[in-house]
Amino acid sequence: MDHFSYLIDRQHRFLLLGIVFLVLSVVFTLSGGTLERFRGIVYRAEDPKRFWGNIAFYCLAGLICIGLYLCQIAN
Repeated sequence: MDHFSYLIDRQHRFLLLGIVFLVLSVVFTLSGGTLERFRGIVYRAEDPKRFWGNIAFYCLAGLICIGLYLCQIAN
């Protein structure tokens, strides 16, 4: 048993991760800048194609995590 198991059950971790990804996609969309690996911050005005690609990644990752959570709960 780990020390932080009281924070969230093992079965709800995918749900939490999915919610975090979706909230990040909304925050990054409203702020106009996303985080990109090895590149730093990508702004919507400077590189819109890369910006919207990152937003799509965050949304897709969030939906996949929530889908995994629902599949895990159904079984």
